[in-house]
Amino acid sequence: MARKKHERDENAVVRIMSIQNAEGETDQSELNTTASYRITPEAAEIIYTELDETGDVSGETIITVLQDGLVTIRKTSFADALMILERGKTHPVKYSTMLGTMEMLLCALEINAELDEEGGSLHLRYLIDIGEAYSAQNTIDLRVSLRSS
Repeated sequence: MARKKHERDENAVVRIMSIQNAEGETDQSELNTTASYRITPEAAEIIYTELDETGDVSGETIITVLQDGLVTIRKTSFADALMILERGKTHPVKYSTMLGTMEMLLCALEINAELDEEGGSLHLRYLIDIGEAYSAQNTIDLRVSLRSS
């Protein structure tokens, strides 16, 4: 199956380092990909396509950083979810996949965004609580760099 062509201007490169601590275990991952990056006086928006192990499109992630410190992460396709992160506040989220839907709570401990017309960085640290079954702490460090024209 051929890779799907992107319909948007991928004007940036995004590097995402993710660390999850849960039940005494630490899991780390890194993603380097092209993305669409846009900034307005109200928000910064980062959109990137997720690929499966064969290189086919498996979904899209849209990260919106509002100037008031609110961050939303919307995942579509393979997983569907709208995650809302706001420091010191807990927000529910339904995370749906082909295998079923999980309900969880997210509470942001840290949100540090330094994004401008040239790119920048976003640091998120938040708790995930899935009732008595599971809880974890996630840390995401994201760096956006504009691509040369």
